[in-house]
Order: sequence, then C-alpha cells, then structure tokens
Amino acid sequence: MTTNNSSTEAQTSHNQALGKTIFTDINSAKQYLDHLRETGLQWDRVGFLSDASYHNLITLLFNNGELIDVFRFSLQRDDNEKLVSYISDSYVIDTRLKVSEKEEFSLDDFQSQENFKNLWDENSISSKNLNAKETTKLFKRWSLGREKIKGRGNKFSQSTKRIVMEESHGRCMFSGCGSRLDFDSLSGHRGNFGYMAHNIAASESGPRGIMYLSKNLADEPSNVLLLCDIHHRLIDRIASLDYPASKLQDMRNVHIQLCNNLLNALSYTPVPVYFIPWSVNGQSIEMPDPISISKSLSVVNCRAKNDLTPIDYGVTDSMRNPYEFHRRSYEHIGDCVNQIKAWTKGSSAAVFVLGPTFALIGFGAKFGNKSKLMPMLRYRDASSWMWPGVQPREAAFIIDEPEINAEHSEVIVSIKLTFPAAMIDSTIDHLNQQVQVTIPVINIYPPQSYGYGNGAIAHPLEGEKLANRLKEIFTNLNQKHGIKKIHLLVCASNAACVYIGQAVDRFQPEFIVYDYGTEIMEPKLRIYNDGKTTVIESVP
Repeated sequence: MTTNNSSTEAQTSHNQALGKTIFTDINSAKQYLDHLRETGLQWDRVGFLSDASYHNLITLLFNNGELIDVFRFSLQRDDNEKLVSYISDSYVIDTRLKVSEKEEFSLDDFQSQENFKNLWDENSISSKNLNAKETTKLFKRWSLGREKIKGRGNKFSQSTKRIVMEESHGRCMFSGCGSRLDFDSLSGHRGNFGYMAHNIAASESGPRGIMYLSKNLADEPSNVLLLCDIHHRLIDRIASLDYPASKLQDMRNVHIQLCNNLLNALSYTPVPVYFIPWSVNGQSIEMPDPISISKSLSVVNCRAKNDLTPIDYGVTDSMRNPYEFHRRSYEHIGDCVNQIKAWTKGSSAAVFVLGPTFALIGFGAKFGNKSKLMPMLRYRDASSWMWPGVQPREAAFIIDEPEINAEHSEVIVSIKLTFPAAMIDSTIDHLNQQVQVTIPVINIYPPQSYGYGNGAIAHPLEGEKLANRLKEIFTNLNQKHGIKKIHLLVCASNAACVYIGQAVDRFQPEFIVYDYGTEIMEPKLRIYNDGKTTVIESVP
C-alpha cells in the first residue's frame, strides 16, 4: 500500500495483474470489510507489512494463524487512522507491524496470498505489536512522509543490560568469537569490556535503522547483542551491509542456545571419554574439541567426567603400515578394550573412535554389550564430531530378511547406510560363485525418505536399536536355522560400525567381517565366541 493525500474520489479498483484489492476511499473499504464479515470470515490479527524501501504497505488479515485476506489502501491522513480502527475493532484485535528485508515488493509477490504469508513469517526481527496510540503514530508518519529521523536513540535501561548480560553469559555473541568480556587476559584487569550493540539500530538513520520501529525496539533485550570491540565496529562501521538484521539475530539465537546447552550439561550424568584415532588411508584423525564433546554427549544427557583420554594402541601402525595394522588388529582392539574396561570398572563410557570398518566392528564386538559403551559419530557433512538427530526416529533403517531353509549354512548380511556401495553387490556375487547353493542375503538400508548418508544413524538411540535388532537376528540365525557363518559386509558410519559390532553375542554363528579391497571387499576379521569370551582373529 502506498499512501498519499491526493486521492479523494470514492472508488474501489481491482488490479487483475496483482489480483489484490486497492482502496482509495474509506466507505468502499468499510463496505468490503463488512462483506467479508457477512460471508462468515473473522480475523483475530491484523498485520501491516512494509518492504524495506517503504514504498508498499500491505494489510493482512489472519484467523488462528491462517492468512485469509490481503489488500492495500491509500486514503487521506485521518481516514487512514479511522480505517485501521475499523479493521481492528477499535484495537481490540492484535495488531502488528513488520518490515521486510526485501528492498521492494515485486509483481511476483502479489501473485498469491501464500507469497505474502511467507514474507510475513520470514520477518520476526523487525516486528512489533501495536496498540491504538502506536498505530495512530505509525499512520501519521506514513502519511506525512517516509524520511528517516536523524539522531541517536535512547540509552539502554538497567533491565535490558541485565537481561542481555545474563543471556550472553558475558561472552561476545558474534558467531565464532565467544570472547570473555569481563576480563583482559593481557593485563589481568577485570571489568566490563563488552559493548551493547543494536540489531535494528536505535536511530532510524543508523546501521539497520528502520522507520518507526527503531525507536520502539531500541530497549528491547531481544534486539540487543553483547559484542567485543572488534565485532561491534565490524557490524556498525566497517561492514554493516554484510550483517543484516536477520544474520545478527541468528547469531544471537545460536549463541544463547549454545550457552544453554553447555550449561545444561552441569545436570547431566558424568562419563569418562576416550579417543582412539586409528587412521584411514594414512590420514590423521582430528581430536574432538570440548564443544564437540559436549554437543555429542548432550544428546544422551551426559557430560564429560574428565578431560578426553587418548588411547594409542595401534595408532602408529594404522598411520604408517595399514597391512601391519590389519595383521595385529586383534591385538590392538583387545588392548584398547582392556584399557577402557580397566579404567571404567564396568561403568558407562563414551568413545570417539575412528578407523577402518573392520576394526570398528571388531572393537564393538570385543567390548560387548554388558557394559554401557557410547560410540560418538564423526559427522562428515558438518566436518565435526556430533549427532545430527535431536530426537531418535521411529524407523531409521529397514531390514529385509529372506527365507532360510535347511540347506543353508551361511548367510550374508549387507548393511548399506552411508551409500549404495556397489562393491558390496560385487562381493555378494563373488561369494555365490564359490558355493553350489545361493547364500541368502539380509539387506539393511535407510528409508528412501531419509536417504543414504554419514548420518543415516543420526542418534545414539537409533544405534542401540540397530544393535538390539541385529543381536536378535544373529541369535535366531544360529538357534532357529542352524546357520554357522555370517559374512558381514558393511558400509556405515564409524559409530554405526561400533553398534553393529556390539550386536555380536554368545550363541551366534561365527562372523567374517569384510572391508574394502581393490575390486571386491576382502575378509579382514573372524569373530566368534569360544563359550567364554568373544575371540577376534585377523584373516590373512
């Protein structure tokens, strides 16, 4: 809506290209609103949405969050205020103003109400509820002109300062900074070294200043960030165009959420954390930092009991000589497991372990499922140790089980979670060429709606569910079908591999664990139970 004072004729025009009603006199506008009410339409919220250039002001009517109508009007000053009062039932209805970051609405925006609903929903920052007095002031400003008022905004209240300091926890809110602002590490002096910075400027003429809203949001804590001197200058003086209000608001929200997540860990169960960096293809493994450890453990309401403890059995071999690592893998796996069990004495533990698939499965099998072991995920999509799933999903994987009869003594278990893995199919064909009776294949893969990926098992409880389901299948293969050998072909994340290994138990067939070779997958480990313990042997 573009408002002016030159239009006094009573008319209602409907622009077919825009498909929206435009009113230029108050009587026609009232008749239109009365017609809407007569048809049974009711609204409980009125929204005014402006583009950033203030060239268009759109009126939106909502009912229970659903957008029911969009229109514009251009009236004389007093009539503007009268119509807004009529729309809002004398301001009993919730009235809200939003200013879009979009410089100017285009014809495409006017093609559907859904476009404006999306624009409205996207703008939660430059927004304020209006009472009768504020709405009157808004339309006076709009009718008198849209020049921004110069001058500085009001100072922060003590209440706003307190809230912002509490929410920031005295740290710079700029993404990736987090500097402590109550202490100077160079001089050792204590004091306040932070700056309260506006998201939407307190002055309409300031960086990210918005007509009318700047003054109204100047002392809103949600519109204020605590920043260090460097980043305060960056967003206001050096590169203000690079930091629109929406970007700064995201920084503020993420900072508060991360602080709360870290502090929530104070009430979590403390567990020891271990790091086993077995190399893959000679590449060094990144040690998780404290934030990654905290984020990974918080998913299961745990926190680190002490500093991360590296365990280096086999690490040198994995880096320098993969063949030697494979040859001695049973020894390296056993040493790591024994060390963790000696330190934890049967209590829960978390392990950040990465390495070849066969070694991870062997590690999970050797550790067993009698003590609580929580493998953490190295999530490649984020290049970080973390779990992408906040809550476990009901159906994170699908298991297709074939018919098995008395003539079968072996079974292939194909687990494709990370990607389709054509080499697994080639290996299945190769194995079947060595036998007279085709070996049944149990296929495990993610639902199509989730797709393959490093985060196919996205939450520890999904991993535990996979381990429990596999344990049941492996036991039934031996107890019900007399299967003696399982060929285990796996393409999965590091954490999923450990969970798969933990499915190994007594009264199950022996396992041949494969890993990637040149053309097909090659057998690497033999795993079986000798009646007393799980035995792991390297396959030559």
